[in-house]
Amino acid sequence: MTTQARVSRTDTSAVEPRYLAALEAERAGWWNSENFDTWKNLYVSEYARGFYVVDTLQKYVPGFATAGARVLDIGCGDAGVLIAFAERGARCAGIELDEKSLARGRLRAEEHGVEVELRSGIAEALPWQDGSFDLVILDNVLEHVTDREKTLLEIRRVLKPGGLLYMVTPKPFSAYSLWNDPHYDLAGLVLMPRRMQIWYFEKLRGGGEGTYDVGVIPTRPTLKRMLRAAGFSIEVPPRELWVHYLRNRIARPEEVRPGLKRTLAGYFGSRRWPFQNPAMRLMWDVAIGSNFFIARRDP
Repeated sequence: MTTQARVSRTDTSAVEPRYLAALEAERAGWWNSENFDTWKNLYVSEYARGFYVVDTLQKYVPGFATAGARVLDIGCGDAGVLIAFAERGARCAGIELDEKSLARGRLRAEEHGVEVELRSGIAEALPWQDGSFDLVILDNVLEHVTDREKTLLEIRRVLKPGGLLYMVTPKPFSAYSLWNDPHYDLAGLVLMPRRMQIWYFEKLRGGGEGTYDVGVIPTRPTLKRMLRAAGFSIEVPPRELWVHYLRNRIARPEEVRPGLKRTLAGYFGSRRWPFQNPAMRLMWDVAIGSNFFIARRDP
C-alpha cells in the first residue's frame, strides 16, 4: 500500500510519467515560465498532499475511517488528492471547472489504476444528492468561487449528518502573503483593491485578459463566522492544524524551494521547540500561516 511517507511532493515520475508529460506540455502556453513551475509543482504535489490529509484526519478525527468513505474534492485540480484517498480505499468523486485539469485527472487516475468519478461543474451547484458524502475537501478553492455562502450550504447539503469538511484557504494578511502573493508570487498584490489586482496581473504583468480568478480572500474570523452560519462546528483549532502542516512540510528540506526557505527548513525541521513553544506557534501563524479547518456538519 502506498503511504504518505514514501511519496515525494516534487518528483512523482516513478508512478505517473504520462501524467507529468501531459502537464509539462502546458508550459509553452503559460504566461510566465517561472510561474509555470510554481503552478506545476502545486499539481504534482496534490498526490502527496492527499496522503497528508488522510493521515491528518486519522490523527485529529480518529473516528473517521478512510476505507469505504465517500469523498468529494471540490476544485479537484488534477485529482491527485482523490487518487491518494482511492489508494487508501475511499470511494472518490471530484468536480472541477477546468476541462484540461479533468482530462489530466482522468489520465492520472488511469495511470495509478484507481477509479475516480470526475465531473465538470461549480461549487455553488453540486450535482449530487443530499447526504452523499462522508468527507468534502475544499482546498484553496473558496477564494475562487462566486458565492461563498452558497458554496458552504451546498457542501452541507451533500454531506451526511456528522460528515466532515476539510478546508484550506490562504491568510491574506500574513507577512508572507504580503511579500509573496499565494497565487501569483507577486509582492503586495493582496493589498490592492480587486480591480487594481486584475489590472496589475492581466495588463501590467502580462497574465492575459480574463485570467485573474481570485476574489477577496477571507480572514480567519470571517471564515469562522461563515462556517457557523452554514451549520458547521469546528473540530480542531486552525492554528494547531497549520503548525502541524508546517512541521510536516519542512520535514523534508530537500523538497522545499532552494535558498533561504530550504536553509530555514533544514534548521527548524529537526527541532521540536519551534512547534511546541506558544510564542513560536503564534509567530508561525502570523508570519506565514494559512487557514486550515476541520469542521463537522451539524445535525
